[in-house]
This record gives sequence, structure tokens and C-alpha cells, in this order.
Amino acid sequence: MNSRIDHVVIGAANLVSGTDILETKLSTKFSPGGEHQIMGTHNNLLKLQSDIYLEVIANNQNADKPSRQRWFSLDESSIRDKIKHSPRALCWVLEVDDIENTVKKCGYNPGEILQLSRDDLTWKVTIPSDGKLLENGVLPFLIEWPSDQHPSKKLTNSKVSINKIRLFHPEPYKIKNIISNLIESDLIHVSEGLPKIELNLTTQNGKVVID
Repeated sequence: MNSRIDHVVIGAANLVSGTDILETKLSTKFSPGGEHQIMGTHNNLLKLQSDIYLEVIANNQNADKPSRQRWFSLDESSIRDKIKHSPRALCWVLEVDDIENTVKKCGYNPGEILQLSRDDLTWKVTIPSDGKLLENGVLPFLIEWPSDQHPSKKLTNSKVSINKIRLFHPEPYKIKNIISNLIESDLIHVSEGLPKIELNLTTQNGKVVID
């Protein structure tokens, strides 16, 4: 399958304070993102290497409560507790060329395909109806951008890059098999452990880990 790492999602209790914490930690500035009205969330973005970017996302307290569960488990008390004091890595997103076909062949249930928009961007993305993370963020959400659109095209290059995405799961070989059918990347490492995602970044001031 023709696919690429699209972005990594970092959850924050508050977008402004969460972005401030990350900007201090990474010694760089994020670019303004926008609002996801259907999800009741908003975000800021940071371009990493190639077309990969980092997304810090938070519930938008000024928006109407969404009619469905917010994505990335942001409505769950366990996630709210996790991100209460500092932004934490929630999950990763894989860009594909044909999302309908990939959903049929990916080997797990990534959720229903939704057509979403933010400002002048439109895209298709898989989201479970209950909004939950996939294997606690270990398995990726899928996204398809129109050929002439991608958020990274409007982002300023930064001095931050992904060193590795570490994925932990009690059944690492099962996860490796699923991911290897989707993408081959030296950035992705799967190990045995409780399900979680850990992001290893390289900055101008050294290595930073966000888990």
C-alpha cells in the first residue's frame, strides 16, 4: 500500500498553555491551526521532516458541545487525567492514497470514514463512532488528502524532526504484522509492553521524548 506517516497527535488540556509547554520543550514555535467544529476541538501545528507534522489538539471550551464523541478519546476521563498537567502523545495518523480500499485491507477496524474540513482544508479520515483511540494509540488512524492539499505545505520548516515513533503493545508481533502491511518505515519501532505510543524527537538542543 502506498502510505506515509502523516502526523502525530499530542493531546493537551488547554491549547494555549499546552502549546506554550511544547514550544519551551522543543525550542520552537508552532503555527496556528484552526477549529474542528464537528469534534469541538482546535489545534496548532509544527512541521517536522518531509511532509510530517506534529499536531497539538485540545477540546475547545468556546465551541458548542459536539453531537458525537470527540476523537482521540478526548472525552474520556483517563485521557483528561493523562493530559491534565502536560501535553502527552495520543496517537499517530497514516496518510493513504485510497482510504476506502485501505480500510478494507488494513487488518483492523480503524473506524468509519468521515469527510471533514477546517478553514480551506478538506480531508477524509477514519474515526471510530465512540471516538476511542485504536489500541490506545498504537494503531494508526487513516487519512486521505486531496492531491493539491496538505497542511505541511503552509507550515514553516522547523529544526525539529522525528527520530522514532515507539509503539508498545502486549502482542508486538500482531502489531508489527498489521503495520508492515501498511507502511515500511525506519521511524517506527514496535516493542512489548502496555499499549502506548512514545515520540522521540530531535531538536536543536538535543533529544526530547513525549509519551
